[in-house]
Amino acid sequence: MRVEASLDEACPLIQGDSQQLRQVIHNLLQNAQDSTAQRAQETGQTPGSVTIETRWMDTAQRVRLSISDSGTGFAPNILQRAFEPYVTTKSRGTGLGLAVVKKIADEHGARVDLGNREEDGVVQGARVSLSFVPNDRAGAA
Repeated sequence: MRVEASLDEACPLIQGDSQQLRQVIHNLLQNAQDSTAQRAQETGQTPGSVTIETRWMDTAQRVRLSISDSGTGFAPNILQRAFEPYVTTKSRGTGLGLAVVKKIADEHGARVDLGNREEDGVVQGARVSLSFVPNDRAGAA
């Protein structure tokens, strides 16, 4: 499986608990890796990729962190409940990964968006994005 990074050097610093933010990134990368591996197993194809991207959104004045994959994507019934504890599609999953991501994001004043990546109406994977207020604006938000 290929992991790609596209990091925007224009991103300002964000303020947060480094251990908690590391946990967020770990959970999202683990989900992306599992989904990408599952799709490869189901299709018999070589595992695809996971992309980590940061972007400075000048208009919104926020730093966006996105993790996208070429995995199975979210089923509609899961998409609606993805942040609820114990919601999982994994046979060995606890269903706590995205619930923890949401809790930590909320504690950091971040917005979380998730959805499927689609091409011509066909799911090509998933994307989860978090947008943070930069350090110099954290007190103003």
